[in-house]
Amino acid sequence: TGESLTINCVLRDSNCALSSTYWYRKKSGSTNEESISKGGRYVETVNSGSKSFSLRINDLTVEDSGTYRC
Repeated sequence: TGESLTINCVLRDSNCALSSTYWYRKKSGSTNEESISKGGRYVETVNSGSKSFSLRINDLTVEDSGTYRC
């Protein structure tokens, strides 16, 4: 079984809708960002009360390394 990782994000702009959040990853050594499609190994959890959400990545591989932002 693979390991998992959870990345948290808090919205600072109260006008942003939690339903319109996006995640991006920039791989190590790359200048390009790629959009992460939720589903499969990528599971998003939303906490509307605290205006926060998280992305869990299951079955981590070396390919998952990089810098993530929301």
